[in-house]
Amino acid sequence: MTANREARIQADAKLPTAPFFVVGSGRSGSTLLRLMLCSHSRLAIPPETWYLLPLLEHFSIDRVLTAAEINSAVAIITQHYRWPDMKLDAQEFRRRLSQIPAPRLREIVEVIYRWHMEAEGKARWGDKTPVYIEILPQLATMFPNSRFIHLVRDGRDVAKSHQAAGWAGPWLHDNTREWTRALECHRRWASSEFRERILQVRYEELVLDTEATLRKICQFIGERFEPQMLSWQGTVDQRVPERERHIHTKLKRRIDPDSVARWQHEMSARELFVAEAFMGTHLRRVGYERRYQGPLWAPAFALTRLYCRTVLPAVDFQTRAVRFLRRQLALRVGVK
Repeated sequence: MTANREARIQADAKLPTAPFFVVGSGRSGSTLLRLMLCSHSRLAIPPETWYLLPLLEHFSIDRVLTAAEINSAVAIITQHYRWPDMKLDAQEFRRRLSQIPAPRLREIVEVIYRWHMEAEGKARWGDKTPVYIEILPQLATMFPNSRFIHLVRDGRDVAKSHQAAGWAGPWLHDNTREWTRALECHRRWASSEFRERILQVRYEELVLDTEATLRKICQFIGERFEPQMLSWQGTVDQRVPERERHIHTKLKRRIDPDSVARWQHEMSARELFVAEAFMGTHLRRVGYERRYQGPLWAPAFALTRLYCRTVLPAVDFQTRAVRFLRRQLALRVGVK
């Protein structure tokens, strides 16, 4: 072994192995960041897990689980619709778990992370499930020394992207909720005992100054920046589950600066006003410039929020009722 290689191995042995989590709101560029981080020689991040939410709801993190609880936890994981994305056979999962005496919840979920890490020949695992920002304190307690990267994107772009995907219905204000909830969580955790373990990164910085932003993230989690992190495009088919590739078609291309502030040419004046009525306070706190600034807009914003929360649901109900009656009438006419 050469002296340089031996020195490199010794240096690697001193690098941190605690996990890290990419959190925030969906449609904020977290899949892009995951692919960049996965291109690092030491880092492995599986597809989004999601099952930690029900696990933390049902089981304690500070004690050994009973046999019945272990079986229940395994069922929750392997019956989750995200389980096939892990590409781990359920029987193999149970076999590996059976080799761990008196497991706590942490040891149960780490079986999956470590399998993924070992399959890629990496030394450290992470997770990219944006909604986990809601359970950050539990994860920070369960995984001491873990780090959290809160990726935040201009909420107007996020809301428009959610609306286009149809995940929260057609009304724009409904598509602002996930982003505002993530920002509210960050505000709480940023003043908590975990604040030093959280790094907030803006999507716009990742796109417009990619290398500098990745260097900052690497420094935060205690890793060396590697140039291959800038060449992730060829790993999309390998790392993105097939059922999700249709919503990540742009990942195979070079980063496009036009993905920044898309709301400026994709939102109508009405949509922009609604978006800022629901997101304006958080946009200001994160440092995004608003179109409608100043206290004089406050009454109009309040009326807009009231209208969207009370009138639009009634309109939506009426529309759905009319459609239902029309379908029933068409069926009866068809029978006759």
